[in-house]
Amino acid sequence: MKISNAKQFPVVVWVLIIGAFFARGTFFMVWPFMAIILFQKFQLSPWEIGLFMSLAAVSAVVTGFFSGTLTDRYGRKNVILAAGIISIFAFVGIAFANHIISYVFFMALCAISKEIWEPPVKVLISDSLPNTDLRELAFQLRYFAINVGAAIGPLMGVWFGVTAQQETFLLTAFSFVVLVLVLKYTFKHSTFIGQPTNLTKVTLKQTLHILRQDHVFLLLLIANMIVMFIYAHLDSSLVQYLTQSSTNNVIELVSFLIFTNACTIICLQFFSIKFLAHVSLIRRIYLGMFFLALSQLCFALNPIDFYAGWIIATFVMSVGETILFPNMNIQIDRIAPKHMKGVYFGAASFYSIGFASAPYIGGIILSAWSGSVLFCITFGLCFVVYAMYGLTQYAKRPNFEALIEKQIC
Repeated sequence: MKISNAKQFPVVVWVLIIGAFFARGTFFMVWPFMAIILFQKFQLSPWEIGLFMSLAAVSAVVTGFFSGTLTDRYGRKNVILAAGIISIFAFVGIAFANHIISYVFFMALCAISKEIWEPPVKVLISDSLPNTDLRELAFQLRYFAINVGAAIGPLMGVWFGVTAQQETFLLTAFSFVVLVLVLKYTFKHSTFIGQPTNLTKVTLKQTLHILRQDHVFLLLLIANMIVMFIYAHLDSSLVQYLTQSSTNNVIELVSFLIFTNACTIICLQFFSIKFLAHVSLIRRIYLGMFFLALSQLCFALNPIDFYAGWIIATFVMSVGETILFPNMNIQIDRIAPKHMKGVYFGAASFYSIGFASAPYIGGIILSAWSGSVLFCITFGLCFVVYAMYGLTQYAKRPNFEALIEKQIC
């Protein structure tokens, strides 16, 4: 997988990659500090903050699945543009929300728009690049762009004094306005518009029937759900833990942790691509899980006032993320049948159940015990994920050719 091959990408893929940078950069000026905003603006307890953040995320899970299904039935470009418009409305709304109910509503709409956006974007990249190596490189580059935005966003927010201010979401809304306009122009003038010639006629009932038979996918779904649960505590429970413990300069510390997370990925991602080029996908995932488990142990053992310890633990976790997360998308792309990629990427949105439940469960554990207990639990869950990934080597899959003959796929 050579990085120089990126010059073969069509324009639409580059628009999606560059757009991810600007959208995530403005988004990360505020979203990681949502727990701080809820605490300072509404004086909520840890479990209440966790509940509202979880409700916002859970509301998006089913939406992502239907987005993937609609992507296969009606094409990629229409779903992407619709998601962009919803995103604009959601981010403008959250910028001006002053009541907890409206705040949570627009938080949920932000999460929903993201879940609608992701499946068709991933499928569009996959459709645009028939070569497997190019597809994997595009997924890696998009993840890289997201993390460059995540690294710059919080620091720019601190520099301009707009971090942890909800009005900053207007910048995110503006970035989506520009992105939607550019995409609309690109779809109109590009020879490839993300509309496959043979859209699937699979019904929702048939889709669920196929997914139930695919035991490999179901194991991956549960395993990656747990991975997202573990990872989500960096953005939610850890922030709550530091805030409730009256840690000095908590906003600056959280900004630096986010910066550490993103910069680690930026610095190591292309090195990992080259270094792990000849390593099998499952071994890459095992290696990523090793670093993720090690990071949870570091979080569990770190004293609350030892800033360097939080930074080191975040660095170790980021190394694991660098290896693990892009390969999770590659995993789905490899196992998904050609005419059901939208369904599979959409069903992968159920990973978000882990991400959604983390703030609430983390808030309960923080209220009842401590951050150390929470991270000991997530450390143990890493071994559960190891076992489930191992089981995928022996799990059964349906006969997709027979299903195609029956006109199900």
